[in-house]
Amino acid sequence: MLKLLHTADWHLGHYLHGVSRHFEHQQFLQWLLNTLLEQHIDALIVAGDIFDSANPSAAAQAQFYDFLVQAKRQQPQLDIVLIGGNHDSASRLDAPSALLNALGVQVVGGVPRTDGAPDWQRVIVPLHNADGEIAAWCGAMPFLRHADLPPSDDDQPLLSGVKAHYADLLAAMRAKADNKHALVMTGHCYMANGALSELSERKILGGNQHALPVDIFPEDVAYVALGHLHLPQTVAGLAHIRYSGSPIP
Repeated sequence: MLKLLHTADWHLGHYLHGVSRHFEHQQFLQWLLNTLLEQHIDALIVAGDIFDSANPSAAAQAQFYDFLVQAKRQQPQLDIVLIGGNHDSASRLDAPSALLNALGVQVVGGVPRTDGAPDWQRVIVPLHNADGEIAAWCGAMPFLRHADLPPSDDDQPLLSGVKAHYADLLAAMRAKADNKHALVMTGHCYMANGALSELSERKILGGNQHALPVDIFPEDVAYVALGHLHLPQTVAGLAHIRYSGSPIP
């Protein structure tokens, strides 16, 4: 069994009517640390929009890294997977990835490439159960920008490009799992018929300009951890495809 906690849309560094929400975020992060420990969580997934800005303040970055240090100190075996959202700078998140990976924190700010092509092996992350055994593979797909997508002659090139990327990632995951482990995927996107919270987010332009259909995630995917919409909700009534919602409205 694998105990997974899914969260998203922290927006660290956010100001509301000119007032910093640092204190509120700190209360949430402390709650999260307590919950991870009390519930014996094996893996934490943060599905994008970690920061509110592509250029977060030093205080917001310190708050983020302090949380990661505390989480790994209290639970060294905890797997942590972080993806970039549309508010995040992919390059800023990826910059310390070698250091974070050494600490057991896997960060995917943007789609990694090798020789110009997406390198899906670098976004497939093993998730371990309490016994230290691989229980699942996580396909850590970040927010997809227009430049991330392959060229297409389709009538809806953005939508077809996103579908193609997810299909390629899933094929690589299936080969690695070999029917022995569960498949978990992430996304920071707008799914068809998703419920928007008032004034908190918009349909994303670029790679996710069009609402994505639920069949982008086949039946053999055990769980889909989504970010972007701030209301917690399932997608198409499917309990295993979820937006966690934002912890702070």
